[in-house]
Amino acid sequence: MSEENKLLAKSIVENVGGKENIAILENCMTRVRLTVKDMSKTKVEAIKALEGVFGVVEVNNSLQVIVGPGKSSKVAQQITDLTGIKSGVVEEAILLKEANKAKNNTPVKNAMKKIANIFIPILPAFIACGLMVAIFESSYVAMPGFQDTSIGKIMGTFAYSVFTILPIIVGYNTCKEYGGSPIIGAVLAGILTSGSLAGATLFGINIVPGRGGVISVLIVAALAAVLEKKIRKFMPEFLDMFMTPLLTISIMTLVGLLIFQPLGGFISESIGAFVSYIIYKVPALAGLATLVYLPLVMTGMHHGLIAVNAQLIADFGVTYLLPVTCMAGAGQVGAAFAVYLKTKNIRLKKVIKNALPVGMLGIGEPLMWGCTIPLGRPFIASCIGGAIGGSAMALMRVAAKVPELSGIPLAFITTNIPLYFVGLGISYLCGFVICNLMGFDDPQE
Repeated sequence: MSEENKLLAKSIVENVGGKENIAILENCMTRVRLTVKDMSKTKVEAIKALEGVFGVVEVNNSLQVIVGPGKSSKVAQQITDLTGIKSGVVEEAILLKEANKAKNNTPVKNAMKKIANIFIPILPAFIACGLMVAIFESSYVAMPGFQDTSIGKIMGTFAYSVFTILPIIVGYNTCKEYGGSPIIGAVLAGILTSGSLAGATLFGINIVPGRGGVISVLIVAALAAVLEKKIRKFMPEFLDMFMTPLLTISIMTLVGLLIFQPLGGFISESIGAFVSYIIYKVPALAGLATLVYLPLVMTGMHHGLIAVNAQLIADFGVTYLLPVTCMAGAGQVGAAFAVYLKTKNIRLKKVIKNALPVGMLGIGEPLMWGCTIPLGRPFIASCIGGAIGGSAMALMRVAAKVPELSGIPLAFITTNIPLYFVGLGISYLCGFVICNLMGFDDPQE
């Protein structure tokens, strides 16, 4: 494997114009990014054709070479060994943001990308605590009274910790993302969710602590960042350090409690009512959310749904939306397997063989860029197959206890593990069958 990575690194360096043309070398979870001095010296099509490359994204004077999870850091290290250029590690969200900035520069898409940047850093905590929720709940079901033991109390605290402090983290990250002081966002989140406000009234309005959850916090913290920057422009320097945060927090507390917390509550309650209506009244239509999910992944906008799922969990304890939408990735697994069985292209077979396991674990980017999108019809088959599986998941009313995870790992943090696997199997099968029916143009070697 090391020789394979070394050969790939050498070929990449040669096709970007040699080490003299490389200005910056970075890697994330699935990509190696090379910022080059002269794009005219690069051979993008040659890089796309290299063994082990799933796709290439061009962004201004940089190339993002998609090689898959785990491999990106090893290939970057090999490039460092060959060129002497040190590699840095950059977040996947940053690369996705840069890759889509030029062609998706609209207010709505930019807002969704900012939401993604707010929630992506929280994902490790969601996953760790979500898995502990599964272990903890299984333990006290198997051993009644376990939750009252010392170990049970510690496990329970661990399991639900991220959800307890989620508004604070969201407030902090939101202010930071919008260019304000992060701690101001955290303080405002603490104020909006404080139980001390219970029973308080302001200008005849009853204050409900935590109403609107993370949605209210998102709105208030984002506006606080904007307000802070405006105040700072006219505030004398000798007063800035204490007057700017005081005014920002005071104004946004008042406005937040009177206007934006009720607004956030209305939005979150409307989302909850709509999702509940679909799940309980017309679950067959739930697959429409799955149908558009993979196109959202292409633009990076799918991360914006983390806020929606987080709010659903805050309101109902679970989210029915996540198991539905993540069936899109399962549909893609089925479609890619159909391509694997029918293609005569050896390189494509190897790409799919390497990408299928991680696709089943919920990381669909290698399959998307290395197989379904380039072939076209398999991508459509993925969306349709996933939509059927998503509707099945809604019909079975399988819900998730975390706001973000996918593939097989999500099964263990759902309300019904066996039925989740049934929905997963339906998505695999439908993606496979529909891809076979639609067919594809097999690329030449």
